[in-house]
Amino acid sequence: MTDGPPLMLNRAFFERKENFLKILQLIFGFINIFTNYWCYPNPHFVYCGERYFTSSQVFQLVVFNGFCLFLTLSMILANIAGAYDAFYKTNPYLLERYLVFLQTFLYTVACITLIVDYENSPYAKAFTVPLISTTFTLLAYVIDTTMQCRRKNPLGH
Repeated sequence: MTDGPPLMLNRAFFERKENFLKILQLIFGFINIFTNYWCYPNPHFVYCGERYFTSSQVFQLVVFNGFCLFLTLSMILANIAGAYDAFYKTNPYLLERYLVFLQTFLYTVACITLIVDYENSPYAKAFTVPLISTTFTLLAYVIDTTMQCRRKNPLGH
């Protein structure tokens, strides 16, 4: 049995719109983690602070932001390293499609959770920053989901 081709740098990475969107999702993911850490809506204080206030903040950081950021970074590195071409038998484009659907669902739940926490905390203008960053990140994933759905061939061609 022969092995697949070796991993090599994918020079055509920046030729697809979806890859630019992945980099944008990665940037939004980092911004989202930082804003949810520093300025998460909480019922105790009406200012931003570098501490964990509620369990939903930790849930946002670990489950939604951290997990989706890890998946996006993994997909970018796999695409740059040429793993999509080297392991074509596993159909990585279909896996990418399912992961994008999962991430869109997770960021939708994250946005709803953040809106609920925002409504249950005293009003502070700074608390809108995580809400705005989560909404922009969700928008990037929704755009990626629609691009994945419009692609008729799940092999990425």
